[in-house]
This record gives sequence, C-alpha cells and structure tokens, in this order.
Amino acid sequence: MVTFTGYIVDVEEGTIRVAPHAEAEPFDGIVFHLEEAFEHEPPLVVGQYVRVEHDEKMTRSLPPQATAHRVDVL
Repeated sequence: MVTFTGYIVDVEEGTIRVAPHAEAEPFDGIVFHLEEAFEHEPPLVVGQYVRVEHDEKMTRSLPPQATAHRVDVL
C-alpha cells in the first residue's frame, strides 16, 4: 500500500478527487473510487486535507484513478 496526501477538490457518489493544492485544475490530482460499504465519519467534503491509502494500481487516464482502502482526515 502507498499513500497520497492532499485536499479533496471534488466529491461525487462513490468517488473523491484529491489534489496536492486546494486550487486544483480539472485534471489535477487522483480520482479515488470508494468501496460500496465505505462510510466515513465525519463525511468527506471538499476542502478537507486527507491522507488516502491505496494500492499502486492506477489508470493512465487524466486524472489517474485508483481504489481507496482508507481515508484519514488530517
């Protein structure tokens, strides 16, 4: 497992996009897919500084995509 630390810049059902800077361009960062049973307290919202644990398997799309196994709000 590896980690990626940054700001949540987009939240959609089942995904979050995390970028190194809060003022991200549309293709900045990584889109993380959240598992169906994934629930987080407090809820994940835009602007939170987080550390995402994921495997190293990422797509080559822009932005790249991976599956999050753990999200910690810092």
